[in-house]
Amino acid sequence: MSIDLAEIKRDNGITKSKVVECFEMLCKNSQTENQTTELKLIPEKAKEVLKQCGIENNLDQLLSFSSCEDGKVFLTTIVSTLHASMVENRKFALIVVDVQNDFITGSLAVSGGSDVVPVVNRLTPLFSSVYRTVDWHPADHISFHSNVNKGLYPTAEGECPNADTQLFQTVTVEGPPKLKQTLWPDHCIQGSKGAEFHPELNVEGGTRINKGMNKMVDSYSGFWDNGDTSHTPLYSHLLREGVTDVVVTGIATDYCVGFTALDAARHGLKTYVVEDAIRGVAPDSSAAMIERCKAGGVVFIGENDVPGLLENTDDISDILPTITTAKIHYSTVSK
Repeated sequence: MSIDLAEIKRDNGITKSKVVECFEMLCKNSQTENQTTELKLIPEKAKEVLKQCGIENNLDQLLSFSSCEDGKVFLTTIVSTLHASMVENRKFALIVVDVQNDFITGSLAVSGGSDVVPVVNRLTPLFSSVYRTVDWHPADHISFHSNVNKGLYPTAEGECPNADTQLFQTVTVEGPPKLKQTLWPDHCIQGSKGAEFHPELNVEGGTRINKGMNKMVDSYSGFWDNGDTSHTPLYSHLLREGVTDVVVTGIATDYCVGFTALDAARHGLKTYVVEDAIRGVAPDSSAAMIERCKAGGVVFIGENDVPGLLENTDDISDILPTITTAKIHYSTVSK
């Protein structure tokens, strides 16, 4: 269905701060008993929250546009539609994912990881908005094989006993929340050398986004943890800046880069990944993630495509189709 963005903006006095407030309030009210949000709400609850935030007009139109097959409404579609209603020009942001020592020379080093650094450094000066995500785990994090193996986090009944788990194995951890978890070597522990940015990475300016700080749930995406139980400040920052398009780079293609890109698209942002500036853990899983991202509306480009892309600030004709596509491909994001 179509929606009149100008009408939404005019009748509700949409501002950046109001959109951020709506996002935060909707997130707070989308929690369920098992602590996972799925980023959906029942329409009545969404309408109640929007009214609390001063969005009182055209609500039936907005909620109908944001509806999904199970009768609920997509939180991300509501917010991205409000955001799109006030967009006058495109604005691009660079997202640099987890270019940290442990992923390049440390305990979870990715083959060719250092190759992304010079590419990212060449791209960084082209953007006025740069965000760098970092894994920032406590030492007792649930993703560490060492912690699960010694029984700190029980695996699901009937699965492999804790003491028999292997590195890189995927198990179900009881939680809460109860989630599938790949067991990694200890990595990116808060305050450690391995958690620091690679020494050759340009970190001048920009904003750092910490993730993976909750010991009970892993966080591949720079936006949400793996259970959709909590979000980082990244999307709120992008909303405040009026960002419409994001360009994603970093490590690793098949995990944190891929899920960051998918979540960006899920939030209605036009999302690009620079193929020259990413590296993956394994070829097969990286190829699978690339196809999954493409199915979710993510566009893969080369480094040389970026300057021309950034010149396209006036044409906003595909903003609403991007939001609609994000809604259609929502299921591609499950971690």
